Amino acid sequence: MEIELENKKYKFLINYQKDSKYRSAFNTLAQKTFPISFEEWYQTHYWNEKYIPYTLFDENKAIANISINIMDFNILEEKRRLIQIGTVMTDKEYRNQGLSRFLMEQILEEWNQKCDFIYLYANETVLDMYPKYGFDKATEYEYFKSLDKKLIHENCEKLNMDKQFNRDLLYSYAKCPNHHSKLSMNENADLVMFYCAILSFLKENVFYIKSCDAIAIAKFNQNQLILIDVFSKSSVTLDEIIYSLANSTTEQVILGFTPKECSSYEIKKISGDDTLFIQKGKTKLFVENKIMFPILSHA
Repeated sequence: MEIELENKKYKFLINYQKDSKYRSAFNTLAQKTFPISFEEWYQTHYWNEKYIPYTLFDENKAIANISINIMDFNILEEKRRLIQIGTVMTDKEYRNQGLSRFLMEQILEEWNQKCDFIYLYANETVLDMYPKYGFDKATEYEYFKSLDKKLIHENCEKLNMDKQFNRDLLYSYAKCPNHHSKLSMNENADLVMFYCAILSFLKENVFYIKSCDAIAIAKFNQNQLILIDVFSKSSVTLDEIIYSLANSTTEQVILGFTPKECSSYEIKKISGDDTLFIQKGKTKLFVENKIMFPILSHA
């Protein structure tokens, strides 16, 4: 589709990733901007129909993009379909020409009536941009607690995510929602694979706990266990998973999701480089329940 913005003509494409020429141009822009490439994600067949790029091209060069992620969640025992906006990028030579505004307006017009609400994460350089499109800042909350060292019984195996068998194993478990979370992804294993099998970000942080029939994504920071997410195929307590991951130096666990049972945890507001924005009138869910989007759901 050809469009005209400020007397310049561009090609506007949606969901075109099967076209190698345009996908390559998209990856070139992504590498210049972040830098990351989505090519391995595509070639390993984890890039599915839930991640949709909206891109402007100047000839065959990708110059601006905003992607949407169709996110199915279980939120407080209810199924919700949300749209997360991400991969917002514009080539330096084409900034301040209204390209991102065009893409954002297209997305909002198409998806406003197809989901419960739309949300995104923004860094401090663009915090003034999103209120113009009807988004409000929302506060997220993190849960943590001290561990009883007498209960620790380290019993887990780190998985080598370069091996296809382990990738397949993680993928099968990631299709199960986190049954311990008040807000968990539902059928979005492909995004989990992007973080844990494609990017180097979490490839070294995948653990199999045979006794719990579970896979956990976890990091260790001095005396802290950061339990980013967990996927299990059978009924097991969250504490059993935590104490199977913890080692002799672990004193505290910090969760990358909101636990269903909160009574034993302390809570604090999340402060970081990115700020959550949710459409106006939809932030009440977070204010009343003090929850967070799982770290692995960020796109």
